[in-house]
Amino acid sequence: MKKHNVLTGAVILSAGGILAKIFSAIYRIGLTRILGGVGIGLYQLVFPFYSLCVVLATAGLPMAISKVISKHNGSEKTILKKSISWVCSISLVLSLILIIFSRGLASIQGEKDLSICYILLAPTIIVVGVSSVLRGYFQGRQNFSPSAISNILEQFIKLVLGLLLSWFLIRKSLLFAIIGALLGIVVGEIISLGLLLIMFRKEKFVDVNGQKIETKEVLRDVLPITISNIILPLASFVDSLIVVNLLSINAGAQTAIYLYGLESGAVNNLVSLPTIFSFAIASVILPNISGTKNAFNRSTKLNLCVKIVLIISVPCALCLILFPNMLIRLLYGGRLSAFNQDGNAITSQLLAISGIGVVLLSLNQVFSSSLQAVDMRTATVRNLTIAVIIKFVIEIAFLPTRVSIFSLAIANTSCYMVAMALNYFEIRENFNLKFSNLFLSKLICANFVLVIFLAVANNISSNALFSMLSLCSAGVIYLASLFAFKIVDRQDLAMLKYKSVKKHHKI
Repeated sequence: MKKHNVLTGAVILSAGGILAKIFSAIYRIGLTRILGGVGIGLYQLVFPFYSLCVVLATAGLPMAISKVISKHNGSEKTILKKSISWVCSISLVLSLILIIFSRGLASIQGEKDLSICYILLAPTIIVVGVSSVLRGYFQGRQNFSPSAISNILEQFIKLVLGLLLSWFLIRKSLLFAIIGALLGIVVGEIISLGLLLIMFRKEKFVDVNGQKIETKEVLRDVLPITISNIILPLASFVDSLIVVNLLSINAGAQTAIYLYGLESGAVNNLVSLPTIFSFAIASVILPNISGTKNAFNRSTKLNLCVKIVLIISVPCALCLILFPNMLIRLLYGGRLSAFNQDGNAITSQLLAISGIGVVLLSLNQVFSSSLQAVDMRTATVRNLTIAVIIKFVIEIAFLPTRVSIFSLAIANTSCYMVAMALNYFEIRENFNLKFSNLFLSKLICANFVLVIFLAVANNISSNALFSMLSLCSAGVIYLASLFAFKIVDRQDLAMLKYKSVKKHHKI
């Protein structure tokens, strides 16, 4: 079996994750164009509870199991057996719950016909669970290719099959089009699991310590990460129940579903897209920091990871905040308008509010993963719980008012900010995290060049092709600025490549 170092692992997971996210983004954008604002709102009503069930069965499993395997080298077979048995049992129960309560759940959401969508998705919970265990196994053995390849295949099948079925079935009805999109997801998950099983059959290992690993020992490492990853999907599920009902007080039921679709579908898709690299870094850093005994080396790796995350997330956030109209016009055209509402204008304002969440969410992923790696299990759960409570307070207070759907964007951004800030304070207690004024100055200069270029380009023309070329050119210019200002150098790459370093890295 081929193993990868930290840099190679980050590159593989990031490249695979970015490509998969590109497929996912194209899928969401294409689906929004096919279904329209109302249709994507209905689609988004289905996903929160399904996602919650998936998270309850699998949340954090790849990272958690990778941590357990990295700690107990030679016990892979026992860990896998216990993990698969555990996840299959939970997944089966959750699938039955989803089927049994599908009708009642759809009724609470105000769309009884959506119950068939829950029934269709229910069996995939088991499939996703087994896939998560296998991905965790491969990552724990420092082999990141299977996770990347299977993820790309899954998203590609969802993209092609989901959009084709949705486009064909929209002629019958909006519900049929949504079902077609969901069928693409089901088939993609099944084929992805098949690929992972084929790769797993080629593995060769000797389980020398298996009898020493107790189930409670595996669960002790898996459960904290799982609980931490449950909180946000649980919050999204609660949102699917309360947001539409609160918005309906002033806007009406159908308009409320439409506005909820704009924020949870069109906007969140763009905010989450840049965070794929930070998720890849978090996935790699957890087993790596967990296996590093030296506190100096742990801090060095975290410092460099934070530096990389800032280099990627800051320009993305600035584009969302300063040029939302360009992005929305380019990606969604005029398909977001309905009920005499200017969908592009509303979505652009939501995106400008949510843009800073890219940086906050990216940093929080790395901070949370690093804290879990040093067994700060309860801290991440506590901090995220506090952040979610603040989010709900903002929503309940302002959704029924004239602030309307914009309060949901404000609440989500506040949630990310609080969680990141609280985790940062914990990080300062457990890691030597340092910020260099020189690095920050160089980063500001590079982003200033990017913003000036896009501002000029945006004023020249609003043509879709010109906007696309401008964004691509801005990316090249920013990359050139990174090297011109010497923000990234060979020493940085060397620090990720080797497990020990001679010089402390300062951000």
